[in-house]
Amino acid sequence: MKHLIIFYIVASLAACTDRSSIPNNIIPPDSMQKILKDIIIADAYSDQYISKDTLQRDKRKANDELMERVFKLHKITREEFKESLSFYESRPDLNKMIFDSLAAYANQHRSELYAPKPAARPGRVILK
Repeated sequence: MKHLIIFYIVASLAACTDRSSIPNNIIPPDSMQKILKDIIIADAYSDQYISKDTLQRDKRKANDELMERVFKLHKITREEFKESLSFYESRPDLNKMIFDSLAAYANQHRSELYAPKPAARPGRVILK
């Protein structure tokens, strides 16, 4: 009986906690969404351009430098990002909200993001 009472107390306390609150040391969802968008773009850039121009060990270094630029742009550290990402991974409700927003952005901007690039044409030379 004692275990049952303790279970109900713990369950009541858990039900009363504010699951929607985000700790102060965690990046807010709207900022996290922007950071993730930039990381995805940087990763795509790395796959598209850096991976074709560098050796394997240089790719990793170049990709790390690119990620550091994203963190610097958003005025965060890699550790802050990792801690926040872990938090959102532990909260599927918030994680889903962030990734649904990213998917909506990608769908809205699909034509811009996946538009074919014009082929480079050699310059015209006019002889007189």
